[in-house]
Amino acid sequence: MQPHKHLMIAATIAAVGWWRTGRPTVAAAALAAGVLPDVDHLVDYAYYYLRRRHRLILPLHGYEYAAAAAGAALMRGSAPWGVAALSYLVHLLADQAENRTRPWGYSLICRAAHGFCIERISTMPADAKRGRMNDMAALKRLLRRPRK
Repeated sequence: MQPHKHLMIAATIAAVGWWRTGRPTVAAAALAAGVLPDVDHLVDYAYYYLRRRHRLILPLHGYEYAAAAAGAALMRGSAPWGVAALSYLVHLLADQAENRTRPWGYSLICRAAHGFCIERISTMPADAKRGRMNDMAALKRLLRRPRK
């Protein structure tokens, strides 16, 4: 899913969380948890650059982390942890739906069990590979310095 979509979803969760609690830290937690996990795509892009093979490593994408954050929120009675866990879980569910992975495709354990192999995790591996190539091209254009 494109970053701007994650930002819109996380901002909605952040606004509701802030409105319900009156605490800006809740909003900050929702925004961070809903957007920042996507930095881990750089790991997959680096792997492709080095090996010329697509993998779905995504070390910051895992239902296991959402469960741990939800458990921490319950044990602490913490609104920021709870809203962060919710925002993160919605991030994963949105990715799973848009990227058409198999059930549990956004479980780190499941991906590891399948060798992070895109063909075993995606229901549409050719589309997934094409999307990743487009993302890498867009990132390259973004990082390219304008010529004077």
